Amino acid sequence: MTRALALAGLPIFALGSAGVSAQSNSELEQLRERIQILEKKLEGAVSTAPELSEDNPYILREGDGLKIGDTTISFGGFIKADMIYGSDGNGTLNGYSIGLPRTFASAAASGTSDWKAGFSARESRISIGTETDDVAGHKLRTYVEMDFNQARTADGNEVVSNSYSPRLRQAYGNWNGWDFGQTYTTFTDLAAMPEILDQGKQAAFIYSAQPMLRYTMAAPGGKLMVALENPEDGFGTTSYDDQSYPDLTARYQIRGKFGFYSIAGLLRNLEDDGAEDTKLAGAVSLSARIPTIGRDDIRMQYSYGALGRYMGLFTYPDVDLGAQAAGKVEPLNVYGATAAYRHFWSPAWRSTVTVSHTEIVDDLEFSPAGTLSYFDSSSSVHANILWSAHKNLILGLEYAYWDFGEIASSSSQQYEQVMASAKMSF
Repeated sequence: MTRALALAGLPIFALGSAGVSAQSNSELEQLRERIQILEKKLEGAVSTAPELSEDNPYILREGDGLKIGDTTISFGGFIKADMIYGSDGNGTLNGYSIGLPRTFASAAASGTSDWKAGFSARESRISIGTETDDVAGHKLRTYVEMDFNQARTADGNEVVSNSYSPRLRQAYGNWNGWDFGQTYTTFTDLAAMPEILDQGKQAAFIYSAQPMLRYTMAAPGGKLMVALENPEDGFGTTSYDDQSYPDLTARYQIRGKFGFYSIAGLLRNLEDDGAEDTKLAGAVSLSARIPTIGRDDIRMQYSYGALGRYMGLFTYPDVDLGAQAAGKVEPLNVYGATAAYRHFWSPAWRSTVTVSHTEIVDDLEFSPAGTLSYFDSSSSVHANILWSAHKNLILGLEYAYWDFGEIASSSSQQYEQVMASAKMSF
């Protein structure tokens, strides 16, 4: 650009000298010097001038975000509209979008089979991300994500306004391999998570988020992640006791053309000051996402140990509640397995079938008072069909079947649910 502007001035200089019959070499050299000086001035002006946009002359659009100074800001999220039709609702009032396995179990044991309908947009999300180019020699990334999917005791109501406050899902920063803040636990691999409309609500998948300090490093074939995460051994608004030590988690993930493979470990200290007892407990988890034919894939996860609140959106307590009432801390060991197959009927149509099961493996000392409900095993089956009308619009229909095995009995209770969703991303 600068050279073109400079060369465009040559005819002007040439016209100015047209009246001179004989131009000396020294004059030509002076002309060249003047052009070189002009080029340098133009180069400096262009390199320091801001790149303008139609919206704001001081904001530079870059990729999917807006760049202000050295920081690029991006905005995202989605609107998710759900219609849920369940046998006896989902066991809770005012909570058609936040039903948990325990509340599904309550609906199953209600003794009725009345189907109830509910609508919700509470799973809709808003996210803000930033990336700063050079912070002490490394990129600094931050991410904040909110939704409105509060607990069933939230103040919102379905009578007039259906209004709910935003809820923090994730808030963390990443710098030089370190993660600071709240995000999904290191103990799980979301790459293996099945694609279902009722997100995360399989019987056995590990799906939780909490504050942590995590470091990620390169490892043969993939990466190794080690973290100190927020300890907790309560349920709902009830906490047994504050814990003395954080949960220690680690995950090794291999990623290649044959898929994702992970092995994870969890070490936690369970204690109760009232019982004057403490126990060190642990758990392991294996997961995989394996490509098959075309774009199809298989997703699997198996976990075993003192999983407690980590398992199936906190299906079980962390300790035997009956033993705790007797003054002892006894970790409750369980296992869980999930398998899913995703099939693409066409580039726009796909389906996922998911089977998931979890069960207590320890003998309950004070059965059934040792758990949060009447069951010691939980199984779920999900089947759906999704249509991607556009990358920003997904419409889907899903059927779910749950079976809850009663403690010390061969009987079980069942719950069914049909869910239709429209997910509009931005």
